[in-house]
Amino acid sequence: MKNADKKDFNARSYVEELKKQYGDGVSTLCLVYNATGDTIRYAYKNDWFGHIGKVPYPPLIANGQWGAFLHVKTAGESSGSDAAIVYRGLKNVSDECDCMLSWRNPSDSTSSANTVYTETREPDHFLTYWDYIHGKLEESEAYSKDTWDGCVSIISTGIDTSPVVEAILTIENA
Repeated sequence: MKNADKKDFNARSYVEELKKQYGDGVSTLCLVYNATGDTIRYAYKNDWFGHIGKVPYPPLIANGQWGAFLHVKTAGESSGSDAAIVYRGLKNVSDECDCMLSWRNPSDSTSSANTVYTETREPDHFLTYWDYIHGKLEESEAYSKDTWDGCVSIISTGIDTSPVVEAILTIENA
């Protein structure tokens, strides 16, 4: 039901408006769809290059809803928009999992392609693995999927210096 009532269109329009306000320059237009059956909440993030735009990460994304945000290149730096965000949700009635979504959007997309990488693990797992994750992200491609203990995360990216990155968080057999 991610497209019901134009939810996908509205989320994309919202993040495109954020991009318009930001202006030219490297940025990543991020869309996250929650199909877990419960509300997910922002847990933590890591910025290798760049930072969140003027609007913060969505703190909560209800089941069946989209979250949208803009991640931008830091002005004056030669790097792009490389970051990871973690949302926490339930994998069953009482156990939680963290879904890590990462993207790499270099300033010079002619020498290096946009990539994405995702993993799902136990709460707070990623806090000590940022170097490892960045290495996996650099070796990754435009699509990534991970399934762990019933939790599923899927992420993809477009091309260009301001691609749309779309992620879906769900549970197995949903």
